[in-house]
Amino acid sequence: MNGRQIRLGKDKTAAETKFHELMSDRDSITSEITTLYALSQRFLDWVKENRKQGTYDNNLRYLKSFIDSVGKRLKVGQIKKHHITKWTAANSHWSDTATNDAIAIVQRMLNWAVEEGYLRYTPLPKVRKPRRRRRDIVYTSDQWQQIKDAATGPLVEFLDFLYWTGCRPKEARIVEKKHVHDDLIIFPADESKGETEPRVIFLSPDAKAIIDRLVELRPEGPLFRNAYGGRWKKDAIKCRLNRMSKKLGFRVIAYGARHSYATNALTTGGVDPISLSHLMGHKDTAMVSRVYSHLAKNMDFLRQQAAKANRNASADSDTEGDGTSK
Repeated sequence: MNGRQIRLGKDKTAAETKFHELMSDRDSITSEITTLYALSQRFLDWVKENRKQGTYDNNLRYLKSFIDSVGKRLKVGQIKKHHITKWTAANSHWSDTATNDAIAIVQRMLNWAVEEGYLRYTPLPKVRKPRRRRRDIVYTSDQWQQIKDAATGPLVEFLDFLYWTGCRPKEARIVEKKHVHDDLIIFPADESKGETEPRVIFLSPDAKAIIDRLVELRPEGPLFRNAYGGRWKKDAIKCRLNRMSKKLGFRVIAYGARHSYATNALTTGGVDPISLSHLMGHKDTAMVSRVYSHLAKNMDFLRQQAAKANRNASADSDTEGDGTSK
């Protein structure tokens, strides 16, 4: 077909059956003559045109690794689950979250091919993926002070900003003067996560003091920069925090500041989950409930909530009957 040879199999009857199937459904021929490598290039071109640079880089990294594993000659119709198994096994150093992302990207490429009409159906409808590792680390006030004492240079203000606003590390890395509006930081929809609506970050007095100083210092480009004056990169921050983890004896991650903000807001701050969801840039309370479910392990907090519930129940019972207090 189109100068390409399609193998129908060694059994004549089965070969004839496959031949008639292909002739009656010409679209399915694509999977028989198109290589995964060629399909990945089309998909990456689309991602580059329609998604953010970070998304493209992530897809490129994992798809290049996958093609290196299966080879450039493997046809789309030949891919099996064992190709995924072999690929991930060869990258055993990946975390469960990274492995989950890697498999999901391959599946997304195939699903995209179906949506765009390149394929009639995906050859990998279901593949078991490891569960993503949750980043629900929360720091006590003493731990946070230890982190600040261990941090040096511009990293101190960067971590403090995360702690005082609960923003995402990426949001702090890309914020510029143009995003600052008095005590608010506003990312337009096309720069916010999800790209559907603007992201608003409310600045506490401590956070505003940091931003005001940096705005005066840097009218152009990112406000938070490393010791060399360059833009903070995700991997650079991770490496610094990994070294701090070894020194302090507990895991230090940038998202720990965001989770600590949420925990403090729910426990000592008295902020309701709906308001907190908006403050943190979530569309609803589902993410707050799921990510910060570790509050269920905080016995002191739950004990306080139980006492509060009992006080409310007692107050209700005192006003029953004729509506007067007993």
